[in-house]
Amino acid sequence: MVASLGLGCAIAVPWIDPHAWQDYLPVTARWVGRFHPMVLHFPIVLLLLALAFEAARLPGLRWILSRPDSSTVTVIFAWGAVGSTLAVGCGWLLAQSGGYEKELLERHLWAGAATAAGANLALVFRLSAGVIGRGFLNGIANLTLALTCGVMTIASHYGASLTHGETYITDQAPDFIRKLAGLSPRHDAGQSLGIKPTDQRLLWDDIVRPIFDERCASCHNAGKMQGGLSLDGLAAMLKGGDSGAAITPGNPNDSLLLKRMRLDLDHDDRMPPKGKPQPTGEQIAAVTFWIEMGAPTDKLAGDFELPAKLRSALDSLLTPAQRKARENQIIAETAALEKNLAALRNSLPGSLACVVPGKPELAYAPGIRAAEVTDAQLQAMAPVAASVVALDLQQTKVTDAGLAALAPFVKLRKLQLQNTGITDAGLAHLRQLAELEVINLYGTAVTDDGLQSLTGLKHLKKLFLWQSKVTEEGAGKFREAHPGVEIHLGLSAMPKPAEASTKDNAAKPAVPNNP
Repeated sequence: MVASLGLGCAIAVPWIDPHAWQDYLPVTARWVGRFHPMVLHFPIVLLLLALAFEAARLPGLRWILSRPDSSTVTVIFAWGAVGSTLAVGCGWLLAQSGGYEKELLERHLWAGAATAAGANLALVFRLSAGVIGRGFLNGIANLTLALTCGVMTIASHYGASLTHGETYITDQAPDFIRKLAGLSPRHDAGQSLGIKPTDQRLLWDDIVRPIFDERCASCHNAGKMQGGLSLDGLAAMLKGGDSGAAITPGNPNDSLLLKRMRLDLDHDDRMPPKGKPQPTGEQIAAVTFWIEMGAPTDKLAGDFELPAKLRSALDSLLTPAQRKARENQIIAETAALEKNLAALRNSLPGSLACVVPGKPELAYAPGIRAAEVTDAQLQAMAPVAASVVALDLQQTKVTDAGLAALAPFVKLRKLQLQNTGITDAGLAHLRQLAELEVINLYGTAVTDDGLQSLTGLKHLKKLFLWQSKVTEEGAGKFREAHPGVEIHLGLSAMPKPAEASTKDNAAKPAVPNNP
């Protein structure tokens, strides 16, 4: 009787307009609909398990799975039928919340109802077999169950398409599956690490769109338009949803999308809502800049003058696939680095170690053995030079000629040369280290002329010149030509212009040994 009732409900549900009752359903009914994603997994497992037990009776398959007694399989059948009926009911209620593509929703509803109807019909046949006779009806029950599981697979596909988009299954499919489906081979930029430099990335396709795909697409795609909004493309954003256009090109502050992203996490209108993966500050900065520039779809990031902070934010943005590939690359590089470090550590004075354990970025410091470090030690570090980001050579015996060995240190950001015999001739070798941010020349013989060798270092942020032969006049000229560089002359420190105007030249003296 229960199975017959479930069969009737499953058949009736698709014929009820899923949108006709939106204004009449009580809040409790809508709340019950939210349980659809949780309830549907229960019958899926049970129906597949029942099918597996029945398939295990076939000749040649009995060794795969031991079949329990008939009554146990009937109970599994029964709970699978009940669960599928409940899932259809909750799904119908969930549809009342709106925001789903109508045609895809109807396909999912019909396939889901067919699954519930098939499960209940298979149960009716199985129970009837116990009264009329097992042979024929048991066979019909099992055939119905097999067909039901096939339809259930289709219903699951439609459900995933509603939630994650219609390409959810094929996006990450192996190339041979994509070929069978008539699709082109998958191009995963992250797998080949073909990560473009920021200036060569399309602002929309390579930077902004992947952010929406990662953070927003689960609720705002062509199949599932929560609030009537899809973020699949610029046209969809301009069309907007129930609350209006998502963005206002050229005006980020008036763009509803950004307003929702900037709300407090506990705010009811926050998007993505609390509990969902949230966009990072860098991602919000990228979306803000894109809207401010007029929301272009055909412009490269390099077509615009990017402030240093924004450039840094864009440099860090990668797709999930690219981040995974980058992580794998880091693991491989770190493993290879450790092999080279093992040999170096036995012969190199001081400490050469990873700045952060597990990442291929090295820092070197001689410690109390500085007097043992000469040009030869710099040359010995050549096998790992490309991974060194910080180099402490203070009080060592490194010479001007020895600094020529720094050419392979392409990632070097911090260089400490205080209290060494370095002169202007040595500084000439630093112009090739494009990533340098901090240079300490305290107590060296460098002069105003030597500073000219540093003019091409675009990332330079701090320069320590206390007790060198650089004059205040020479430092001032360098400062005028490089307003972003913070120059320290000890008691005559020269902070950035903004600091000088607000602090009235009250900067504290620099600490030469700890820039």
